[in-house]
Amino acid sequence: MGVWTEFASITANLDEVVHQPVHEMNRTAVIEEVETLLNKRGVLLEQLSEPSQEEKQLVSEVQKRDLKINQQLECLFDGLKRDIRNAKKQKSSKQRYVNPYQSVSGYDGMYLDHKK
Repeated sequence: MGVWTEFASITANLDEVVHQPVHEMNRTAVIEEVETLLNKRGVLLEQLSEPSQEEKQLVSEVQKRDLKINQQLECLFDGLKRDIRNAKKQKSSKQRYVNPYQSVSGYDGMYLDHKK
């Protein structure tokens, strides 16, 4: 199997993985799979040579899929950032609920004598 054919095959697999629905339950598995495929693709990218006439159609297909993959990866990344932001917000809200007077200064209502 040629390098371009293998590269196109990995790109097709990556396209399928990225376009499957992502839930909280399978998010870690999807991210690990995407990372593995991107690493394989990166190794093959270094081995790619100038495409022959037969492979030019394959190259254009890979480029089209690559655009779709990038868009979907950005959506996945945005969703992940949103979930992390929500988790931080929930953590701070929970901490304020447990200890509501944490941010109150200790000097409130206390007289400090600055004279010697």
